[in-house]
Amino acid sequence: MSTKKEPLWTKSFINITLMSLFIFLVFYILLTALPLFITEKLGTSADKAGWLLTVFLIFAIIVRPVAGGWISRFSQKKILIYSTTAFFVACLFYFFVHSFAVLLVVRAIHGIIFGIITTVKGAVSAELIPMTRRAEGLSYYSMAMGLAMVLGPVIGLQFASASSYNAMFVICAVLSVFNVLLAMIITIPGDNADKHVAKEKFSFSNIVDPRTVPYAAMTFISAIAYSSISAFLSLYAKELDLVTAASYFFIVYAVCMLLCRPFVGKAADQYGPKYIIFSCLAIFAIGLFVLQMTTAGWMLIVAGAIMGIGYGSITPIYQTEVMSSVPPERVGVASSVFFNSMDLGMAVGAAVMGIIAGASSYSTMYLTACIIIVVAFFLYMYVSRKGRRYQQ
Repeated sequence: MSTKKEPLWTKSFINITLMSLFIFLVFYILLTALPLFITEKLGTSADKAGWLLTVFLIFAIIVRPVAGGWISRFSQKKILIYSTTAFFVACLFYFFVHSFAVLLVVRAIHGIIFGIITTVKGAVSAELIPMTRRAEGLSYYSMAMGLAMVLGPVIGLQFASASSYNAMFVICAVLSVFNVLLAMIITIPGDNADKHVAKEKFSFSNIVDPRTVPYAAMTFISAIAYSSISAFLSLYAKELDLVTAASYFFIVYAVCMLLCRPFVGKAADQYGPKYIIFSCLAIFAIGLFVLQMTTAGWMLIVAGAIMGIGYGSITPIYQTEVMSSVPPERVGVASSVFFNSMDLGMAVGAAVMGIIAGASSYSTMYLTACIIIVVAFFLYMYVSRKGRRYQQ
């Protein structure tokens, strides 16, 4: 048997990874700066800022099952070109926003396009990565989103602090132009023309393949726990008078995530994902436990490092499991299910965790998140015994 590795870093794989970086840069730049934009430029109260993300994600979640079906029936490259072009046009709409109501409409449109583009690029990345290196490839691919998670807020805050919102929208538009150019030069094997697949009657399995459900459920549950970080860490840090340390939390989180993902992906391909997921869930739970008992800045930063290794490493492995649970012609549906389960977990988690924090405390909320991950650990014991991977 040949031990030669199949090539991973092809020109098209590099291009789809760069595209992911630019898409999520735009996402995080706007996510960080728009709450300040609505208070400074639109005169809207800060308590409405949550609607900017909620509306965006709701429309992304709604459209993804449809986009997954398109990927199975039509040329992925064409969908990629059309969706990146629409993403660019959506960025131009922000120049014409003069009221909060109009901004919500723009966010809804942008969310629809974001839902399509993330579904198709996820499917394309799976097509371009060799099956024998899927976990490793998706770990590298997902690092683009991790890098955007660090750079996007920094860029957004720089423009917002100078009240240079039009300049910020220009940057988002320019990044979106790069996406269109990258989509045009990507080569997707076996995707030269639209697929002549008969249109099927609507059924639940056409939008959520039952084989993806166990791993999608794990993604959903883990995202519920992580939503306590993304939605409430800044408020928790403010309560503890550790706002400065909170900024380092995200930097350390991202650094640890970026350092670990390549090694975790290779280990998952070599030894199987089961032990990696068990380890990451345990580490994530430890990080949440440290966070809930935090009293000093160094503890907050340590918690960030632990969770960067735990949750930061586990998401591409979940994606690998979801993609590997279906045959190649269903990878578009699987991509939709993965991203929807993550976004839905974040949306549900933010609401539930907010209720817990309001009824008790942020510390209790993080302890609850820790317990959720412990439950997920034992749930995965059941899921992993089923051996649900599709045999290629």
